[in-house]
Order: sequence, then C-alpha cells, then structure tokens
Amino acid sequence: MLQPGLKIKRLRKARNLTQQQLANFVEIDSTMITKIERGRSSGSLQTLNNIASALGVSITELLSDQPVPGRMAHGRTGRRRS
Repeated sequence: MLQPGLKIKRLRKARNLTQQQLANFVEIDSTMITKIERGRSSGSLQTLNNIASALGVSITELLSDQPVPGRMAHGRTGRRRS
C-alpha cells in the first residue's frame, strides 16, 4: 500500500512543484508538507483534501491504493522531465 505522503510527493514532483509552492497553494507551512510526505504527520482530513485539490486529484484518489494518472494542476502537466 502506498502511503498518502509518498503519493503526495510523487504527484507534487510530477507537477514540478516545490514543497513551498504546494504549501502556498494549500496555505499551510512548508514544514507540514515535509512531515506529511515523510509520514511523520498524517495531516487533518481538511489539509489532505486541500492538498489533493491543489494537485488536481480527489481526496479519494489521493488516499486510495490505485495509481493516479498524470493530470494538470495549476497549469502544470504530469510529464516527467527528460
């Protein structure tokens, strides 16, 4: 099972967002993003919902075991850099 923090990190990186940029979108401190991605904090349901929204996925997709297809979020694509 993929931990939500790891999925957040993968989605964030796929969208070429820094932790600070994601934190700014969600209006939380970047240290909270770090803690969530590392599994040291689970974050509140509201925070996770806001993160999912900022990454262009649903909270259900974020918390499920299923992989999330690359989507656009804030004008960014899910394409990887070469």
